[in-house]
Amino acid sequence: MGSEEKEATTADTRPIDRDNNNDEPSMTVSLFVFLVIPVLLFSLFSRLTVNTNVKPIELNGYEPLQFERRKPAGWQRRPIQDDLSVPPPAPIPLESAPSSWPTDYKHVLSTIQSRRRRIEMDRESVAPQRRPSEHESSSANSNSKSQTNADKRTARRRGGADDDARLMVIDQINSLEEAYKNNSGDLFAALDFADAMRFYELRYHEGGTYEKKTIQMYEKIVEMALERKKEALQKNQSTSKSSNPSVASVKDEISLSNREKSIDGLLCAIYTAQGKVFFMANMFERAVESYSSCLDIEPGYLDAVNSRGSALLILGRYSDAARDLVQVTREDDTLGFSDSYQGLARILQTQEEAVVGGWDTLVEPVEDLLPKLEGQFASAPAHSKPAYAAVLTRLHHSMFIYHDAKTKDASAAFEHLKTAYKHKMSILPPWQKGSELSRISQTKNIFTSGFWPSYVGSESRIPIFIVGFVRSGSTLLERVLDSHPQIVGTGENSVFNGRLPEIRNEIVRVSMESPEILGDVTRDLAAKVVLEMKERWEALKEANGVEEVEHEPARLVDKMLTNYNNIGFIQMLYPHALILHVVREPMDTLFSAYKHEFPSGTLDYTCDFESLAELYRAYREIMVHWDKVLPGRVTHIRYEDMVNDMPGVAKKIIEAAGLPWNETVLDFHKKKHAVNTLSTTQVRKGLYKDGMKSWKRYEKQLKPLAKMIGTLVEYDLATNLKGYTPVDHKLEDDAVH
Repeated sequence: MGSEEKEATTADTRPIDRDNNNDEPSMTVSLFVFLVIPVLLFSLFSRLTVNTNVKPIELNGYEPLQFERRKPAGWQRRPIQDDLSVPPPAPIPLESAPSSWPTDYKHVLSTIQSRRRRIEMDRESVAPQRRPSEHESSSANSNSKSQTNADKRTARRRGGADDDARLMVIDQINSLEEAYKNNSGDLFAALDFADAMRFYELRYHEGGTYEKKTIQMYEKIVEMALERKKEALQKNQSTSKSSNPSVASVKDEISLSNREKSIDGLLCAIYTAQGKVFFMANMFERAVESYSSCLDIEPGYLDAVNSRGSALLILGRYSDAARDLVQVTREDDTLGFSDSYQGLARILQTQEEAVVGGWDTLVEPVEDLLPKLEGQFASAPAHSKPAYAAVLTRLHHSMFIYHDAKTKDASAAFEHLKTAYKHKMSILPPWQKGSELSRISQTKNIFTSGFWPSYVGSESRIPIFIVGFVRSGSTLLERVLDSHPQIVGTGENSVFNGRLPEIRNEIVRVSMESPEILGDVTRDLAAKVVLEMKERWEALKEANGVEEVEHEPARLVDKMLTNYNNIGFIQMLYPHALILHVVREPMDTLFSAYKHEFPSGTLDYTCDFESLAELYRAYREIMVHWDKVLPGRVTHIRYEDMVNDMPGVAKKIIEAAGLPWNETVLDFHKKKHAVNTLSTTQVRKGLYKDGMKSWKRYEKQLKPLAKMIGTLVEYDLATNLKGYTPVDHKLEDDAVH
């Protein structure tokens, strides 16, 4: 369902001095080790207490992999006896040799090491059984058993997994990969493996863990399927007849399993899946090509039509996108692709003339559907209610956009929004009240003043990190940076965030086993992340037809707003990299977060006042903490300053990045660059003030939310770019749109 840059001239980001005898590695590393231990404690605690009993995502046109949920006989989770709620003791100087560590410290280390061994053993015992198929059921079990425990642990670390549910999916992927390797000519074995990786990427946003391999696999699968079709045609066999006699056309094969589909139906499913992989990788032009390849075979294959419409919307081709989405709304009798209504509403909100018939094309069918579906929902059996709730959420949300953008009827708009989210919350797991604030408290206890030794981390300033609360103006900032010829954005899927579990685990491991090499390890980890960011850029450049540049980028933007939780780890690896924190007026931020429906995940809960307020309070609390323990390290940039004084702000940002000014930065909205965020349509407009104080139209309805955040309705944090003086602007005088 979206940070900040910083001068590397403060005392906290001074150059590494390896000859400083006052900062002995053995002493400081040991001090660091003593404080790092809570990180492992916290991660283990979270791993064993987080509720992972989440219902699987329901997607049309896919034969889902059935993971075995039954645990083997004799398996049981061993309880953690240690009191994890006790904050870590005050740090004291320690020798680097374990034999000389204090008794209490050795006890803590021993407890953690034994706990790690127990959990490793438990995980090995819960490895799921591979879903049997008619061709592979016997070989799959043997392949799974043949994989060594060491191989499994390596695969898990590579995947960055740190919870049992995710580890089970990774084990399943490993098993399917072995099955494919043992029979590389089997189209369905290849497709099972590729689909499993694709759904991992869809569910877990880890910076593209399997992205490259998944793309390569689908390319092979397309070749295999085309060869199968060629052979069938040579034999004068039908390529459009499925094995299911009740399905008469390729467009209706969406509901069939891959093995039941005709060759044409299978090709459509493969091309559509390939397009979705490109879409997740921000390769939108290639995504459109894949969807179109399917539609060349069957123009009515709605999964491809709907997906192509979404990609075209991101590319700013609104008329083409509208044609696809309108087709879906008219032909989708089962409402399996009800997100098409939301996409159509976004186009109408941005460029009404792009849709033939204007708003009536959307509003008339939705107003006809809503009362019927609400009635069916009320009488539906319990097992059917989630499907109804999902559709009703999207339709009511589309009507909110209509009244908010077109009729300006705030009362009608908010009623639809409230109803949409009532349905959405009915199918979400209950919000764990206090969980965010508790996690922030743990982070604050771990990352205290003096936590970071001066000799750890890289001197590289290549990454620029953008953090902040959702809907704070981060996409605008990224577009501005990306418009500089020496700076590039790498998409919404943060490489650093995706590698964070691996980074954290490696730091903890080295700190316990070989603390004297911690500095070298953090520099190696930092270099790997930068290398992967560069590879991501090269792939995006090729896929999206970006013109060749004379030199490789000097700066790479890593935008993951929730990395405000991880500034402590950013400091560990990149003590000199810019961290840009985008700040926006609180109620504008909160209302914007509330009214937008995000992809599945934690941000689902921004649709409820109570959980949204807690998320925001936790964000504000941790940002205060970073300013306290790393004074001057984070550069704050107010969204309002960008809107009112973009030339002044942009010049100081580029200066802070250590790069020469370039006038093309101010033409950011003209650059051909696809942005896969909820701000996609907005950033193409350039600078606009429509969103400033927009919450005032709904002030009455938002009073309960304002009360929940209390004094946090004010945020007087100023832009602190070096040398920048904010312009004298009065937000209260801005027109309310």
